[in-house]
Amino acid sequence: MKKIIYTVLSILLVAATSCMEVDNWGEPDVTVRGRIIDSYTGENLLTTQGDWGIRIWERTWTASAPTPQTLNVKQDGTYTNTKLFAGRYDMLPYGGPFWPVDTLKDVVFNGNTEQNFTVIPYLQLQGFEATLNGLKLTLSCQLKAPIRNGLPNLVEIKPFLSLNSFSGASNFIDIPEYNNQRKQINKSWMEEVGDVETSKIYRVGPLPVKPGYTYYVRLGANVNDANRKYNYTEIIKVVVPADAKNDPTEVPDNFFNNAQWPFSRSEWDGNRWGNLSGWTTNAAMRTRNGMGGYDGGWEGAANDKKSLGFERWGAGETPIVNGKLYQTFDLPAGAYKLTMSLAGDNPIISNNGNDPRYIAATEGETLPDIENLSTALASTNFAGLANSGSTSIEFFLSAPKKVSAGFVVSFTGTEQNVRPSWLKLEKVD
Repeated sequence: MKKIIYTVLSILLVAATSCMEVDNWGEPDVTVRGRIIDSYTGENLLTTQGDWGIRIWERTWTASAPTPQTLNVKQDGTYTNTKLFAGRYDMLPYGGPFWPVDTLKDVVFNGNTEQNFTVIPYLQLQGFEATLNGLKLTLSCQLKAPIRNGLPNLVEIKPFLSLNSFSGASNFIDIPEYNNQRKQINKSWMEEVGDVETSKIYRVGPLPVKPGYTYYVRLGANVNDANRKYNYTEIIKVVVPADAKNDPTEVPDNFFNNAQWPFSRSEWDGNRWGNLSGWTTNAAMRTRNGMGGYDGGWEGAANDKKSLGFERWGAGETPIVNGKLYQTFDLPAGAYKLTMSLAGDNPIISNNGNDPRYIAATEGETLPDIENLSTALASTNFAGLANSGSTSIEFFLSAPKKVSAGFVVSFTGTEQNVRPSWLKLEKVD
């Protein structure tokens, strides 16, 4: 028994002695900093805080591939890290909105190291303007693509509004009123712009803002590469006066709200069907456990496709008889045009089947049944319209009126559905 005790004590003494050995590694105290430079302007490439970075690999001790570290790039296009070990490193700007660059080999980190990188951005956003009219903000810019050969497809132009000076994809006000105003493109530069370097002017908005608030706003545009990071405009500070109001006589570009893909929902079943935010849906349209007008697609909640939509597909499903989906407006006198388009960005566009489906506009706070559409201001049946097509109606008001506009459908057959890309009600005189 004594021999066992002595052995255990010996092991403990050896372990204690080992723990008392001095760690001769110093703390990391090397600073590395630099700029990411736009090759066309010579200025820093603007980004959003921590969106992408500089990958570094320490090569001091081994030629094998070590685990990379990332130095985050800041909003102003600079990076700084003050806690690195001295040594030799490989460096690579990675994951940003620019054409791929070569790895810079064997950069010596010692004391205070400065290393800049010059990159070629996919896009430049020029001529950025922010225009405040009452409580509505409109943003505009042009896109420039100095290299068009091999440029991935354009994806979108998106507004970013923040209540502090950090504004971009890592910090923005994430609400449907702003997200639904982004300009979906999803085309090649040649299809969208042509074989020229600079695009037309894109306008985003109007975006609702609040009186007395200060916003930091910018636009971002991206391409369909592996990262989809945004090239940005500069940030403009917008101060909304405390007494700001909208002009009650102002005529909007589109009287409809929530009328373009991606559509926003209010209630939904957590899987596919829901109610369309800002729209009135009658009981006949709500055939999906009391919901209707919003279709998230058939893959489930993880793949919500954000579509306006209504459907009767199988024989066991409830028919839609005079289902109505519409909005109501107080319109001034004048001529109007209502357009519904299937063509556009909706990934689940559909106009399947031949049962009656109308866009319509009528005086009052609801739409008539199909058999009474002769009383409407205007209507048209769009059954058979191809997925690349649009349809319109026009009407005239001799005096200000309350008008309802939207869809009236009767789906009593099977394999019937509608999922458009956008709607617009505009004053045309």
